Amino acid sequence: MQNIEANIVITRNDGKLASISVQMPIWSKQSEFDGNTIVKLPLLGIETVAKNDDDAEIAIKEAIQSFCGVAEKFGEGIEKELQSLGWKLVDSNGNPVLGFCVSETDALLDRLLQTGDNYTNENLEIEEELEHA
Repeated sequence: MQNIEANIVITRNDGKLASISVQMPIWSKQSEFDGNTIVKLPLLGIETVAKNDDDAEIAIKEAIQSFCGVAEKFGEGIEKELQSLGWKLVDSNGNPVLGFCVSETDALLDRLLQTGDNYTNENLEIEEELEHA
């Protein structure tokens, strides 16, 4: 049995990526050197920097939008790029849903994912960002 620890719902308009709904764990910590906040999105392989907690929300949003834009413009599409990072297609009726699944037997990874903060954005616009890429 597997637990879904994160998910992304992909919405396309006329075949173009329009928006995603995302829920995933993130980690943040204060930098020892400059006082900035380092934010890690490990399920996407992304690390970003923010001035403070308020700026961290913007940094996370922009990092995810950039990831999606690059995946669409230069990769094989967001679905394939996520699958290469270990995400699995869990539902393809209507809008594709990809989940990051962890086996119940992998207790260590399951506990690690539970220690992060939960980032949720139910309608992260992407289409506009792709036009500027």
